[in-house]
Amino acid sequence: MNDVRIHPQPDDVTCGPACLHSVYAYYGDDISIEKTIAEVKMLPGGGTLDVLLGCHALKRNYSAIIYTYNLTLFDPSWFHRDGKPVKNLVEKLRKQARFKRNKKLRQATEGYTHFLRLGGQILWRELTPELIRGYLNKRMPLITGLSSTYLYQDKRDFMRGKDSYYDDVRGEPSGHFVVLSDYTLTRRKIIVADPYKKNPISHDNYYKVHMQRLLNAILLGVVTYDANILVLHPKPKEPEKK
Repeated sequence: MNDVRIHPQPDDVTCGPACLHSVYAYYGDDISIEKTIAEVKMLPGGGTLDVLLGCHALKRNYSAIIYTYNLTLFDPSWFHRDGKPVKNLVEKLRKQARFKRNKKLRQATEGYTHFLRLGGQILWRELTPELIRGYLNKRMPLITGLSSTYLYQDKRDFMRGKDSYYDDVRGEPSGHFVVLSDYTLTRRKIIVADPYKKNPISHDNYYKVHMQRLLNAILLGVVTYDANILVLHPKPKEPEKK
């Protein structure tokens, strides 16, 4: 899928909308990156969540599946062996939010409640190369929220307003969104479309990364409320009524 293109993110907090716009463009959805950024709900402290990207897509008549690995938000017992959630998942999330007074957890809870109400799916499955390659074989690009600190193998980030700076002492681990577009013939590397053009891997919006490093980066995204894969696909248009 070398036809997956991505616009550089205009600042340090809009990687999510930039990735969402990339997937929209891949499917021929005519919406500008400016409009996408303006419409996606952002968090007060900057950035967004995978589930908020999913909500935006659902409202544009997409199907949306989130594979979550976020143990901060979801308990493994809330899912059946087949990966599907228990029927009272929303009730579990809301009950948890009453006990844990973490602002970001509450924001995520609201987002997932809305996501499920809109028809989105949440699944709990083993994170494997086969899971990722399975979708890429169907020519379906994936948005993933991960740890950019681990992915880039670089210094942690120190935030000042909407700008971030590498600082190994004052910095904190950072979350990030990228698009997984394809894999190499050897199947060991994933082709990534990254909205952050200044990334230390390639200083370009496109590069290849070893599968194992990618999987580790996704799982370590739990530190920043990421650790997820978002699968989007436009629903078939209903025939016009005569």
